Amino acid sequence: MYNQRSATPMFSERTLYFIVYGLVTLVLVGGGISMSVWINRQLSTFRTVPAPSAVYTNYSTDPADPNVPYLKPESLAAMSKYITDYPQPRNVQVLTGMTTAQIANYMTGQVAGGLKVDCTYCHNLSAGDFSAEQNLPVSEAQPGVARKTLARQMMLLSQDLNQNFAAQLPASVGGKQITCATCHNGKAVNFNGATGTLTNYPADQSPLPDTFQLKLDSLADIDALLITGKKDPNLAAVQYNQQVMTHNTQALGVGCGFCHNANYFPSNEIPQKGHALIMLKMAQHINATYKPIMANKAPSCWMCHQGQRLPPGSANTGQVPANLGYTPK
Repeated sequence: MYNQRSATPMFSERTLYFIVYGLVTLVLVGGGISMSVWINRQLSTFRTVPAPSAVYTNYSTDPADPNVPYLKPESLAAMSKYITDYPQPRNVQVLTGMTTAQIANYMTGQVAGGLKVDCTYCHNLSAGDFSAEQNLPVSEAQPGVARKTLARQMMLLSQDLNQNFAAQLPASVGGKQITCATCHNGKAVNFNGATGTLTNYPADQSPLPDTFQLKLDSLADIDALLITGKKDPNLAAVQYNQQVMTHNTQALGVGCGFCHNANYFPSNEIPQKGHALIMLKMAQHINATYKPIMANKAPSCWMCHQGQRLPPGSANTGQVPANLGYTPK
C-alpha cells in the first residue's frame, strides 16, 4: 500500500534555508578564525626575529636564544669592577687612545657581539684582570696561540683593510667599516654560507668546483680579468674570468649589469666595476698577508657579503674605533 507520509518533506523550505544559512555561516566564521590564527602565527615569527643593531648593516648582536646570553653576568660584573678600578687601560697594544670604558664598550658590542662569545673566550678572568697575559685560552685552530693574541692581530687586519682598501671606496657606497662581525657574522670560528652552493667560507677552496673558486694565487692575477675585446683571449683566460665573475655574482646576489654595461662589457663607465677591482685586490692582499692568522683558510667575496650587496655585519660610519676605521670621502 502507498505510504502517504513518504511524500511529506522532512523539513519545510524555510527550515532548510536556515539550516543551510547556519552551515555556511559556520564555515565562513570558522575559516575566518583559522585564517586569523595562521596570520597571527606568521606575524609572531617575524616579531621574534631580532632587530638589526644600529651599529651594523643587517646584523643583530642578540643571542640566538634569548634565555642563553653569550655574555655571562659574572663576566659583565667583572668588567664593571675593572672599569671602576682602572679608568685608564692597562696593557693595551692596539686600542690606544681610548679609556677603559670605551674599550669595554667596543669589546662587548663588536668583539664579543661579532663572534657571539663571552669575555672568557679570550680572557682569563680567574683574578678579574682583563689585562692579564698568563694562562689565556688557546685557539683550537692554531694550537699554542692564545686567542687574545689572535684577536689583536685580527684588529690590525681590520685596520689595514679599512684604511688601505675600504677607504678607497666613495662615500656613496655607504661608508661601511670592516669589523669583527663583517667576517665572523656571529660565529667564533666557522663562517658558513647560507646556501648549499657556497658554504664553509673561508675554507680550503680546492674541493670547490672551478666555477666557485676565487683566484688568489698572485696579485698579478687581476690582469687576467681585464679582457678588453681588442683581441681574442685564449680559452684559459675566458674560463678564469668567468669563474671569478660567477663567484662575484653569487657572493653579492647581483647580476652582471650591476658592474657592467651589458652592451659592451669591457667598458668602465659603471662605478661598481672599479669598486669590485678594489675589493678583489683586497681579497688577494688578505690571502697573501693574513692566511696564517686565518688558520690558512682562503678568503672570498662570500665570506663577508653572504649573498648581499652590502656585507651584513659591516659597521656604520663612526661606529668603529678611530684608529681601526676610516673617514669616508
